[in-house]
Amino acid sequence: MTKKNQLKLIAKIVALFFATSYAQAATLTVEQRLALLEKELRENKQELQETKKELRDYKSKAGQPITAPVVASSGSLQGDDSVLIAAAPAASSADAPQKSLTLNELSKFIKDDIGFSYKGYFRSGWATGSRGAPKSYAIGSVGRFGNENGAWFDLELAQKVYDHDGKVAKAVVMLDGNVGLQYSGGWFDKDSENLLAFSDIYLTTKGFLPFAPEADFWVGKHNMPVYEIQMLDWKSHRTNAGAGVGIENWKLGPGKLNVSLTRQDLDAHAVDYDTSGNKQQVNTNSIDLRYKEIPLWDNATLEVFGRYAMANRNDTNRSNENDGSYYSVKDAWHSGIILRQNFASGGFNEFTLQGADNSIASGYALISDANPSYGYNDDYYGEHSYGKAFRLISQGEMYLHPKVILANALVYSRGSDIYSYDTGAHTDFESVRAVIRPAYIWENNHQTGVELGWFDQKNKSNGEEYHESGYKATLFHTIKVDTSMLTSRPEIRFYGTYLKALDNEISQFQFADTKSDQFTVGVQAEVWW
Repeated sequence: MTKKNQLKLIAKIVALFFATSYAQAATLTVEQRLALLEKELRENKQELQETKKELRDYKSKAGQPITAPVVASSGSLQGDDSVLIAAAPAASSADAPQKSLTLNELSKFIKDDIGFSYKGYFRSGWATGSRGAPKSYAIGSVGRFGNENGAWFDLELAQKVYDHDGKVAKAVVMLDGNVGLQYSGGWFDKDSENLLAFSDIYLTTKGFLPFAPEADFWVGKHNMPVYEIQMLDWKSHRTNAGAGVGIENWKLGPGKLNVSLTRQDLDAHAVDYDTSGNKQQVNTNSIDLRYKEIPLWDNATLEVFGRYAMANRNDTNRSNENDGSYYSVKDAWHSGIILRQNFASGGFNEFTLQGADNSIASGYALISDANPSYGYNDDYYGEHSYGKAFRLISQGEMYLHPKVILANALVYSRGSDIYSYDTGAHTDFESVRAVIRPAYIWENNHQTGVELGWFDQKNKSNGEEYHESGYKATLFHTIKVDTSMLTSRPEIRFYGTYLKALDNEISQFQFADTKSDQFTVGVQAEVWW
């Protein structure tokens, strides 16, 4: 048979095949067609599995073991991290034992493989009060449970952009802000309760510094980790950053060194700001040094930190300060030590001693948001007179019994000749804050307890004495994912809170209807991932 005749025969056979298939399809019911499709799908999946097996055998013989995990044959993931997922053979033989991966390990593998990670935090909830809408008072002094009436969030996006020969680079963007819970509208607006900010946008690398290949080297808008007093919702140490450069986790001697140089420009107010509204931008920079994880004894470490913030004035700034029309932006320091102790029975405690001067010391005297900040938000005002302040802090949690857990936050602060944002220049102050949170553990996912908070503060300025104190009692029941109060989330809290301002000469705070107390009930969710 000639080649031309062969082609004609093949063409006739193909045409006959398609005509027959079309005729059959035209007479098939929908159910019959679906059955055919399912049959073909099973055959295709079987061929795919055989092809994968051949590929594994080929790579195994070529000395290239397959290390990527595959989902168990059930095709589903159930339960918690104890569920094991079968991984593909990594040995040169088809009979080699398989490695088991937890869900956490599988999740980490996927994140490392695609180079993208997404994490965040938020809290939100509903509450109502005996005097209409509930109001928060002295969160930074009497505690958080039943005393938070806004919603906050953090969202961090990180993408690995380079990974080769032990050198890694990641781009990171972080957004945070506040979502109002009072009205249904949620439009972001600088002048409303709905706020959105880019708190971080930076590049972080590992392995590029020959003298510190294990360290994280970053550049951009970022600052080193903040140290939070969780039950009081303020930071014991922080460096606000417009932009900066830093090295973290640099192994030196027995501990690790963190160091950063960051920028935080401030709007310095004119002395007559209340009437003129005038202010000038002043460039400032901060050096932050931390030597951490210094081993002491079993489960105990020490950290030493220091920060120095300085103004970088231009000629116009100096002229305005020298003629007395603008407040002078003074340099300020902040330093301290932190002793961290983990307990064998579970829980931990942190003991902190720290001191500061000038505007950073002013933050110590705030009843809420007692952050050691160089400015007041992005503003700088008041005549700071090289005053100084110090404080002692204890925070942590411990298991008094397998069924009883206790969290604490205790702070003693004192300062002299500082500028107080409440009572003015040349203020001496002394304050005590105490919050305890005992709870009974019904089971791993349920706790019932109380949060009790109390504070007392006295300010003296220009011969006048100002006194403020208050307390809070919250009864709560939580639905949780673990027994730890401070380190496990998500958590849902049902609560009833009585909040009382005994004296208000410093903040001049009042609840609705000019009352000094309120009772609220509510439910709040808090989660990080």
